[in-house]
Amino acid sequence: MAGLLWRTAAFVQRHRTGLLAGSCAGLFGAQISYHLFPDPVVQWLYQYWPRGQPAPVSPELQSLFQEVLQDMGIPAGHRYKPFPAFTFQPVSAGFPRLPAGAVVGIPASFLGGPVAETDSPVVVHGQKVDWQSPAGAQLRDALTLSREAQKFALAREVVYLESGAASLQALPAPACLAGTWALGVSAKHALGLYGGPMNLRAAFNLVAAVAGFVAYAFSTDSLTHALEAWLDRRTAALSSAYARGAVEFYEKVLSGNQALRSLLGRRGEKLYTPSGNVVPRHWFRIKHLPYTSRRDSVLQVWRVTLGPGRS
Repeated sequence: MAGLLWRTAAFVQRHRTGLLAGSCAGLFGAQISYHLFPDPVVQWLYQYWPRGQPAPVSPELQSLFQEVLQDMGIPAGHRYKPFPAFTFQPVSAGFPRLPAGAVVGIPASFLGGPVAETDSPVVVHGQKVDWQSPAGAQLRDALTLSREAQKFALAREVVYLESGAASLQALPAPACLAGTWALGVSAKHALGLYGGPMNLRAAFNLVAAVAGFVAYAFSTDSLTHALEAWLDRRTAALSSAYARGAVEFYEKVLSGNQALRSLLGRRGEKLYTPSGNVVPRHWFRIKHLPYTSRRDSVLQVWRVTLGPGRS
């Protein structure tokens, strides 16, 4: 066992540059792969299946999406494929400028979908929604969006895809890995650990790995926060109608989360705050901006688009 450990350490020492380059490339590729090949992977994951069959793209959904593309002035050569999704918010992946294009999952609830009928079975977190209860009625209202709010939600995904932000989001992992390796090697040379016991070097490597993960978590979350804030402001600034739709969209998201908190009981209290924000799953990480902050941000944009004296 000791011999195997020594041979492994020697192999890593001889080929550490190549292993580092391969690991960084692998991390980057793994995170961006589903953007390079979004169809059919993303559509398969989020496709809305009513009555055991995949729902086709209705003319109404197609018209809504095309209207958003026209409002934004997206060139005809950019490839987009919309499909009905079972999620409450749009999902997207891909690069519209590449041959594989991009896919956008439009929630079926945008045109009725799973909330069109009171007896429609909808399961959230393993629990069937009771549409007749007060919380169920609140959730139904939260899922019923105006056309302006729907267009904002779709336009935000288009802005994300057009910006190529997926490439930027894939950078922190390989960057932190390379930085941790470089700083770790430099520190071990400076401290003279390469001439000491292997156990000491292993302990140092463990500490460096923990520090690298903390740096990765901080950089990833900070980048996500900045990106989400930019997407909201950029999309809401398209027009006063989009800004008004943005405010409505986030108000409805908060209301829907409050309804889910009530419907799910104790589990709902662990998932959502009384204001409708999502409770962070990790005590040291907040992966996304609170919905209240996003609502307040687009509300400011809306007031700016209205001009002085009209807020």
